[in-house]
Amino acid sequence: MKNTITAVVLSLLSFLCSAQTNISNWSSASDDNIVVKRLAGDTLTSSFLIQVRNDVPLHYHAYHSEHVYVLSGEGEFVLNSDTSIVSSGTYTFIPSESWHMVKVISDEPLRVLSIQSPEFLGKDRVKGP
Repeated sequence: MKNTITAVVLSLLSFLCSAQTNISNWSSASDDNIVVKRLAGDTLTSSFLIQVRNDVPLHYHAYHSEHVYVLSGEGEFVLNSDTSIVSSGTYTFIPSESWHMVKVISDEPLRVLSIQSPEFLGKDRVKGP
């Protein structure tokens, strides 16, 4: 009986601690240039929904990498010395210490899923010149 109760409690905790969010239609009504919504994270990784109205200035992350998947909008993306157009469905990997920025070129905001590893606490962001 004790094992059954333990199994039920562990199953319930697993259910309550799992992170599941529908991100397909996420947007923010905020007029702020950048809106960030944290989805989940632990010491190994962090995931965010990010909405950009104008741009994300040039910067790099000293000790973590970032995966970016564009949900909607369009932007001119710079990664080190390469420039490309990103739009819905574009996936980009940004290694640590890689300069990057984006300028929105669509009428609608750019909305992305950003997964960063290890956990992003905002302490390793280095601003560009």
